[in-house]
Amino acid sequence: MTNKLTFLFSTVLVSILNAQIDITGTILESKSQNPIEFAEVLLITDNISNIIGGITNEKGEFKLVANSGTYKMQIIYVGQVLYTKQLTLTNDPLNLGIITVDNEQQLDEVIVEAKKRIIERKIDRLVFNVENSTKSAEGDALEVLKVTPGVRVQNDRITMIGKNSVSVLINDKIVRLSQEELGNFLKSIASEDIKSIEVITTPPAKYEAEGNSGLINIQLKQAKQDSWSAMTRAYYRQRTKGTSSILGNFNFHKNKFGLSASLNYTEGVWHRDQDVLANFPDAFWDTRAPFDADLRRINGRLDMSYKLTEKWNMGGQYIYNSMEYFQDNNPFTSIFEDSSQEITRSLQSNTKLDNQPVFNSINYYNEFSIDTLGRKVTLNLDYFDYRNNDVKSYNGTSVRESTLATQFYRGININEQNIKNGSVKLDVELPLKLFNLSFGGKLTKSVSNNDIQLFNSGLVNAAVTELPIVSSDFEYSEDIQALYFSTNKKINEHWEIQLGLRLETTQTETSSSNLALTTKNDYNKLFPTFYIAYSSNNNSTLTFNYSKRIERPRFLDLNPNVFFLSPFVSVEGNPFLQPAFVDNIELAYSNKNFETKIYFSNEDALFGQVPLPNAETNETRFTNENYINTQRFGLTNNYTFNQISWWSSNNSFDLNYSISDFDLAEIPQIQKGFNARISTNNDLVLNKSKTLLFNIYYWYSLPGVDGIYDVKSMNSLSMSLHYFLMNKNLKISLKGNDIFKGQIERISTITNNIFQRERYYNDSRSVQLTVLYKFGNNNIKVKRNKSGNQAEKRRADN
Repeated sequence: MTNKLTFLFSTVLVSILNAQIDITGTILESKSQNPIEFAEVLLITDNISNIIGGITNEKGEFKLVANSGTYKMQIIYVGQVLYTKQLTLTNDPLNLGIITVDNEQQLDEVIVEAKKRIIERKIDRLVFNVENSTKSAEGDALEVLKVTPGVRVQNDRITMIGKNSVSVLINDKIVRLSQEELGNFLKSIASEDIKSIEVITTPPAKYEAEGNSGLINIQLKQAKQDSWSAMTRAYYRQRTKGTSSILGNFNFHKNKFGLSASLNYTEGVWHRDQDVLANFPDAFWDTRAPFDADLRRINGRLDMSYKLTEKWNMGGQYIYNSMEYFQDNNPFTSIFEDSSQEITRSLQSNTKLDNQPVFNSINYYNEFSIDTLGRKVTLNLDYFDYRNNDVKSYNGTSVRESTLATQFYRGININEQNIKNGSVKLDVELPLKLFNLSFGGKLTKSVSNNDIQLFNSGLVNAAVTELPIVSSDFEYSEDIQALYFSTNKKINEHWEIQLGLRLETTQTETSSSNLALTTKNDYNKLFPTFYIAYSSNNNSTLTFNYSKRIERPRFLDLNPNVFFLSPFVSVEGNPFLQPAFVDNIELAYSNKNFETKIYFSNEDALFGQVPLPNAETNETRFTNENYINTQRFGLTNNYTFNQISWWSSNNSFDLNYSISDFDLAEIPQIQKGFNARISTNNDLVLNKSKTLLFNIYYWYSLPGVDGIYDVKSMNSLSMSLHYFLMNKNLKISLKGNDIFKGQIERISTITNNIFQRERYYNDSRSVQLTVLYKFGNNNIKVKRNKSGNQAEKRRADN
């Protein structure tokens, strides 16, 4: 049996000893002329020593590959033989055309019960089939990612276990949003709309080489033929302060036209605790800066598709994402004398941050099917515009305790940022007799303009009443041209191999007129990929993968203009940053519900923000440098337990050892050590009707290292209860997250021989009540129409 949702052109037990012949055709029901999907098509030799079989797709089409000879052809549907014919194959392809059969089965009433496994291993990715899991009732895409094997979500930041960073795709298209905005956007995607999540740790050549160590591809369910549906969801989340959200979406598909729309609004207050300690030679500086942030967010998405002909689909998508974010912070710094441990000085500040980012994205695509064998051409045109008016201001006083002498400081930084990106992408898929071939190319142009106004008083003896603002600017342009090819060959029923190569040429220019600065960069790079898989049977697979990736700096990382958080803390970018390159190697073994993987990655000249304290002035400058070289060796295990009908459990363990050296004089030492993380996610069905579900999820990260930082342990326990009513169209959920408040980030480092310790808590403990209601036309036919109409962009990172 095969899952209904997969497009099937399967060829079983193919001989490779002689020249192979393609046999194709289409099966229709004689009375209604409707295509028959999931019919078995068999070629049987006279002595029944070899049976070649395949299954029809939603159009009733099939393809078989066989050697020359004489066969008996049979068409079987739901155990009934509908058609028999004698075939003699020569060396020429054979198209049997339309075959009509009498079928007494009622097609509209046939329900295919076979399901994919919840976790699947393919040659180049791990697939989490969300629709077959109780995670389809979890709430939104970000919540589902939290329990996806190999993925880590912490404080709404998405990473891949054992990797430095990751890119997220929706239906094979990169989402070009910052980490914060990406988390917010994923909250607007209902988990009920997710078909599967693909964890691609070594991405093939088809995908952009950007993404450092891996990709997460969220596959949404396709629109159902001749139907409409709608869903509304509202939740209230109580953390230190409250947050509420409402979401609505609508899906419509009739004949050749499809439409999908969603709109999400969120409003609330977010709290954060932070404590930073710096041990200068003459004093301890301890800064406590808790704050509340008010936010309002709107996410919207509109998709449309139209089938112009049987072989031509076209469509488009518009995405809107806007946020109003206001933060009022009152950090207080206590300065202790090193010898007496008495407070000798204090800083009382008030800082405000106000930004209003707006993101607009447009995609237009055309998909041309060359034939019924899967050969097709896809053209995508994409454009996005990102604007943000970012205002940071601060003022405060410095008091010396011995004399009560007071000094003052004040500053402001206004950055009007505008990022535009356009791209053209062409993909060609050509399944051939000997192997499957795909190739294509992409042209991308990005421009970032920043108008900056700033002022910093430094420490002065009188209150600052005037702000003589200085204007500054920053411009960045980037052009990328890419070509790729990839080939896949299933050698026999056990062995499969895939090779790919991607060439990317990049030209960048960074300029700032007031700083009299212009830098240009031009480089070409090849990104090879290689995969080989051995399957001993349907449940056991051994794979070996290699890929090379690139990580490009964010636009903000390149901005050389300086802004101050206080007279003693400043942040600046680096226009001379270079891209970093990562090599990934994996060996994975899967057997039924168990997978184990050994991996290695080499990160060359990775960039990141580094704090550089000055022992003489007590100032700390945060800047970006290409300074980290890391080798990482790891072991990951994942086990899914589903032997009890009312209990399923997914359990993961990751252990890795990293060795990092640093190309900075301020950090001479080598950092090495282990990192480990365990997690268990358990779903329990509490009644026979399966309308009451309970979930418990726990993860624990052991102490470890991350670049220049030593990292303390963290943990989180979450529980949720889901209750379904009204034929499961109404769902009420109650969830407790981070119940024991263990998700506190604690890190420390030594730079310039100065010890620094940081502690952050992002208000993750919460109680959330969610109500969801679905309605529409539930009389859905088996037949589905492919739409492939999800497209977003990434890397407009503020």
